[in-house]
Amino acid sequence: MNSANLSRKERERLMRRQAMLEAARAVFAEKGYANATLEEIAQRAEFGKGTLYNYFPGGKDELFFAVFEEVFAQFQELIDAAFTPAASFREGFEAFVRASFAFFAQHHEVLLLVMRESQRMLLSPEPERAAFFQDQYNRVVQHLSRHIQGAIERNEVKPLPPEAVAHTLIGNLHGIHMHLMLKACQHLPAQRQALIDSEAAAHFLCTLLLEGLLKP
Repeated sequence: MNSANLSRKERERLMRRQAMLEAARAVFAEKGYANATLEEIAQRAEFGKGTLYNYFPGGKDELFFAVFEEVFAQFQELIDAAFTPAASFREGFEAFVRASFAFFAQHHEVLLLVMRESQRMLLSPEPERAAFFQDQYNRVVQHLSRHIQGAIERNEVKPLPPEAVAHTLIGNLHGIHMHLMLKACQHLPAQRQALIDSEAAAHFLCTLLLEGLLKP
């Protein structure tokens, strides 16, 4: 629903909820799920712990799931915004990669959160936690798969299984993000910093994945 159509009370409630999510995202990124506490999240959001329970009755678990739902929803929006009808598949994919770099540069705590918690959730011994993460990840894969299928139908890319291609592309994007994060933590001479630049990193990833490593 458009926020302009909401009452003042409803808008204020949404703003408070968003403030809680942003505080939770920061605390989870810094401490990890296991070490994060509702008290610290409430303090960061500048609300009482009881107020957090009014918005998220499930406590820390519900907040954690809500944070990841928001992150995955933002990724789906980045995909849909990048693959415009007028763009070729390469143009759309490169635009998506650049947008993801820009997003994580602006929201570094999200990158830390995803890197720290995604594998832990996927491999969790708790079935509901693993199923939640798998469902969210599959939504992103399906979003990208639809654009891959369209490119196959336009004869832009080889007729490979769209979902497998989407998994491969997202997995490699994750790897480049990890590379950039590690490089950013190191003090490197200028000549060794080529891939720290997001534009260069996007071009590198698209060239490697879409054109291959071997010379024609």
